[in-house]
Amino acid sequence: MKKKKIALRQEMRAIRHNIAAQGEARPKANTAVQLIASNILMLPEIAGEVQRGIRAKKGEPHIVAGFYPIQTEIDCLYIMKALNAIQCRCALPIMNGQKQHLAFKEWDLVEELVEGPFGTREPPSDLIYVMPDIILVPFLAFDEKGYRLGYGGGYYDRTLEAYRKKGHDFIAIGIGYEGQKIDGVPKEVHDQPLDIIVTEQKVYRP
Repeated sequence: MKKKKIALRQEMRAIRHNIAAQGEARPKANTAVQLIASNILMLPEIAGEVQRGIRAKKGEPHIVAGFYPIQTEIDCLYIMKALNAIQCRCALPIMNGQKQHLAFKEWDLVEELVEGPFGTREPPSDLIYVMPDIILVPFLAFDEKGYRLGYGGGYYDRTLEAYRKKGHDFIAIGIGYEGQKIDGVPKEVHDQPLDIIVTEQKVYRP
């Protein structure tokens, strides 16, 4: 299983790179990230923010955790800006070491980020920790059952498992390109499914 996943990761990295390169060649067209952002904003789980009058306050729900994009990942910062425009609070993950689950710190999209592991960037240490209501999750590949192929570190799997065991009410939304869909992601016992997957073409609800 491990060798199969390693080979698939290499293949899907190349596929995602090609998809991203094709998008860069069409700058005047609606980009994939714009379409994904639009699809996310139309989700009932998100649209409620608009329907209730765009009056989110510090104590209200809908804290959305995104991620700082690396390599050829979808530009999640663009999506976070769209969500912040309807007054969702935003957060980014903090890595606490190998074999640990992620923590999240609130981020106002303005505060300068600090360097994190693997080329990521994180909110500075003085910002507050939060437990998001929605977690946006990157992937190399996904299937219609809601399973994703990540980079192999297991950070998101551990995080989703920990939140679910705690009984925290949240939604895990995978975001990526339609071209990253495969028939079946090789699945192990620790792999955690996503609740929703949003691409530039479609919304999947496993």
